[in-house]
Amino acid sequence: MPLVSENSLLENAEKGKYAVPGLFPFDMDFIKIIIEAAEEERSPLIIIQGPEFIEDFGAPVFSSALLTAAKNAKVPVCLSVDHAFMIDEKTFDYVIMCIHNGWKSIMIDGSLLSYEENVSKTKEITRICHAAGIACCGALGEVRRFFPGVRNFKESFKEGFVIPDEVMTDPQQAKKFVEETGVDSLAISIGQYVRSLWEEEKLPVKRTARLDLDRLKAIRKATSAHLILHGSSHVNNEDLQKSIEFGICEIKVASEYGVIWATAVRDVLIKDKNLMFPIDIQKPALEKVKESMIGYMRTFNSSEKA
Repeated sequence: MPLVSENSLLENAEKGKYAVPGLFPFDMDFIKIIIEAAEEERSPLIIIQGPEFIEDFGAPVFSSALLTAAKNAKVPVCLSVDHAFMIDEKTFDYVIMCIHNGWKSIMIDGSLLSYEENVSKTKEITRICHAAGIACCGALGEVRRFFPGVRNFKESFKEGFVIPDEVMTDPQQAKKFVEETGVDSLAISIGQYVRSLWEEEKLPVKRTARLDLDRLKAIRKATSAHLILHGSSHVNNEDLQKSIEFGICEIKVASEYGVIWATAVRDVLIKDKNLMFPIDIQKPALEKVKESMIGYMRTFNSSEKA
């Protein structure tokens, strides 16, 4: 099946009241299970990775592998660059690198900048993306996470942690932002956050994050841009499903299956110290990750939508 545009996938999701899963290949071995999961569930799919990882994996080789996998998949697939953070001069070069290597959507993340800087930078990247015939996603509002540069937020998340109002997306500002930048889609902050193994996160992951659904409704009413939720691993499942009802059409997943993979690999190596080949070490972990991905597709109501 040929690659499809992100906008067409998200338009179909909005009409069908489901969310397209955005899944991350942490290395080449993840590509196979991501495609398999989508094909088994007959789910449309967006494969996502950050620009710094694309570069580290070897952009031409990694991108070519994904393009080949997507073109041979039995379900519609789009390749989307995740979180091109506007925190240094490398961002522009990253964007151009990804466009040259065949990626069909760019998320430019200026959420750590002032509103005015975010608008200016996002508008510039949107113009470049549209000239190249691909989609552009902007970001407004901060998602608490462990990535470097995120306002130096070092406090570990407690059970009752709630995202402060001041870092969540403001509906009227979202309307203005979309109008000023021309982005196709908008990644928003409505109460979700990300924890990691660095904070001793263990399985099963704690689904303690609750979404501000009234805020989501107001954002949906204020703008017609496609609305994207990232940082979903710790969100209450009922809230995830309600977010789709109220306008979210793509949900990105990564942290939970990162914990699943790492936990399973450690278990395998402890149980059998004679293993030496990567495929033998990774296979049980990849199967568990695949099960998790399928579970998300069912939660997102994207199964049988391809």
